Amino acid sequence: MVVVAVLVAGMSSTAHADDLPRRDKVLQLLNQTRRNHDLPTFRLNGELSHFAWLHSRRMADRNRLFHTADLDDAVRPYHPSTWGENVGMAGYLTRVRALWMHNSGHRANILKARYRRIGIGVVRARGAVWVTAIFYSG
Repeated sequence: MVVVAVLVAGMSSTAHADDLPRRDKVLQLLNQTRRNHDLPTFRLNGELSHFAWLHSRRMADRNRLFHTADLDDAVRPYHPSTWGENVGMAGYLTRVRALWMHNSGHRANILKARYRRIGIGVVRARGAVWVTAIFYSG
């Protein structure tokens, strides 16, 4: 039983490490968008990114998009005055960003000047990328 738990944890860590370049690409794409609108760039929160990655993994496993039920608890340690979340799925990261920018709520999260920090989780599964971005002031 212990061996199985260790193997599962090891696979999860490896899978998460494989997704880090995708996370960094999403950060680059979103910061490029913010610079194009004369806004400060996001600073990445690693702990919150892990939380976002777990959510992206859950969405991929269930093969459907849904928002984080416990988002308040996830951001509370950072004492934000405001926060938001974008979730998306597409074949490519650039397509996820395009879809977000063509949706008023998602676009508002990306371009909200008060949001300075972000957690990003990306999982590649089922032939697509599943992305969670959690924004907050701070």
